[in-house]
Amino acid sequence: MKLSYAPRLLLLFLALSIVYLALAGVCLFPIGYYGAPGEPSYSDPWIARAETILEGGSLYQDVMTSTPPLVNFLLIPPVLVSRLFGHVNPWSTLSFMVYFGAFNLASAFVLLNTGGDRREGYRSAVAFLVNPLTMGNAILRRQDESILVFFFALGLMYVLHRRQWHAGVAIGLSMLVKLSGALTIPVAFIREQDWRYLVLPAVIFGLAFAPFLLRAGESAVFWDVSGDNKQHPFQLHGISFGNLWRHGHDGQPLISLRLHSVLLVAGSAAATILIAWRSAGLLEDLTLLTVTGLLLSPKLHTGYFTLVVLMMAPLVKRYRRAWLAVPAGALIMLVDVLKSELDAYSAAFGLLAGAFLLLIFAIIQFRRDAALSRAARQSTEQGYQS
Repeated sequence: MKLSYAPRLLLLFLALSIVYLALAGVCLFPIGYYGAPGEPSYSDPWIARAETILEGGSLYQDVMTSTPPLVNFLLIPPVLVSRLFGHVNPWSTLSFMVYFGAFNLASAFVLLNTGGDRREGYRSAVAFLVNPLTMGNAILRRQDESILVFFFALGLMYVLHRRQWHAGVAIGLSMLVKLSGALTIPVAFIREQDWRYLVLPAVIFGLAFAPFLLRAGESAVFWDVSGDNKQHPFQLHGISFGNLWRHGHDGQPLISLRLHSVLLVAGSAAATILIAWRSAGLLEDLTLLTVTGLLLSPKLHTGYFTLVVLMMAPLVKRYRRAWLAVPAGALIMLVDVLKSELDAYSAAFGLLAGAFLLLIFAIIQFRRDAALSRAARQSTEQGYQS
């Protein structure tokens, strides 16, 4: 008996989870990647924030919080599991791995219902799950971008289905996870000229964030561009070209942070203008804008690329070159290892350049094929009219 698409996705997810958990246990846990056996190490203070919420405290005011509020509430379940085991490894780390991985499955189910039919959606979901970045970032790296990807996927699904009210709410929720959830707004608005894409996300975000801002005041302004370790891209962090170069050259920057920031703003504006002038499609345009931002951003973390994986997954059937996201994802995972574990900054810089070249080549092909398809349709329509 042939399984339907949903059970097949579940089995694929379980198989991939076992593989990545085994890799984490065999390769990364013994070298202390997740902290000492009895004391886990986290790059973000998830446990402190969730414990503050559970004890009746307030984010931003009672605990340092550099992220939007919703993501901290969504991290309560793995913290509760971790607490049951006394916040010690391997159970603490495992609780977050499984939780973040589960959001990948949820995103895959969203993709299943995003395409024109479920067969097309199934291909998209498989392309998303098998990319090394998808499960690698959630399980091996134990990072929370999979939560953002899920809400981002919901927004995309509703935009593609032209359900503007639902899309506006979903985009607003994604911004309450991470501000990069707003990436969908300019592309969706340019395509449909619908005010709901501008207003609804802002209203949802404002209503949810207002109580924290009123209570904590300036402490709640997590996007303050004058500070470091905040929710803004104008800082040298992660695996960006600027940060890799700086680490590999005794702290000497490739270009100044100010110029780096100007390039990010100018490049993103140019990509937006190109999209407004000649749209290639929602996913194609969104991929262009996102990859441009990642390429030029002074702050770049490995998990940010999972959004690109999501955007390109539904394009697998439409464009034969969409599979380039898979080797690009593998290269980016290697970049993270070279940077964080081996301090091999020059090698990481080269591999990151290779990953971007693959993505840029794919984007160029997407837009060229879309233009050819549009020209063919116009020619056919003119033939019918004559």
